[in-house]
Amino acid sequence: MPTRVKKLLPLISRLPSITRFWDDEYNLTALLVMLVLTLFVVTPLASSALIGSEIMLAFVAVLTVTGVAAVSGNRGMLIVVIILAAAGIGLDWAAHFANQKALWVIDDLSRLAFVLMLAVIVTVRVFRPGNITHHRVQGAICVYLLAGMAWAYSYSVLLAFDPAAIHISETYDTASVRTGLIRYFSFVTLTTLGYGDIVPVSPIARSLAASEALFGQLYPAIMIARLISLSIIGRRQRD
Repeated sequence: MPTRVKKLLPLISRLPSITRFWDDEYNLTALLVMLVLTLFVVTPLASSALIGSEIMLAFVAVLTVTGVAAVSGNRGMLIVVIILAAAGIGLDWAAHFANQKALWVIDDLSRLAFVLMLAVIVTVRVFRPGNITHHRVQGAICVYLLAGMAWAYSYSVLLAFDPAAIHISETYDTASVRTGLIRYFSFVTLTTLGYGDIVPVSPIARSLAASEALFGQLYPAIMIARLISLSIIGRRQRD
């Protein structure tokens, strides 16, 4: 056997694992793209009635499928995530056509559980052994955006039980407009921008807003410091 072929054999034997590794990393990038499109393109357009709310639900469904594709290979965890994803997609459409308060609450709760589990799984993937790549940095950004979505669903559940918990100066008559306003309030609070047009009134709403603002300040600082330290450690080990 030629010497050159012998040298290539170890690399060929490692090719499947390398391919799986980069496929997993690519899923984090795909999840970030879908999150950005859904939150900052589709949701505002649906709230402005430039596109139908059914299109927004379709994008949320695609986002959910993308999130499932980004989960770990643990079979038990994968089954739970798939169940939550399927329940969320089904409840989205059922609540849209039935327009019942109970369905909206159950839908928000299932979405909240799905987003929280997805954020935990992505965080584990970002910090698993291996080189810190730009895909992992994008995964860390995904966690930040998922946190904003999680608080938005929490606000939605709170408003279902106490409509006066959050004062919204702008009136809304459709679910898509309400969803857009709540997500806007969540990310404005997460980034501590605080225009003051939407104000938490009840003690629970204020507690949620304060915890979200605190998370929004601490997460970037801690995450950046951790990723930089892991990157330095990895370079030293390679050297």
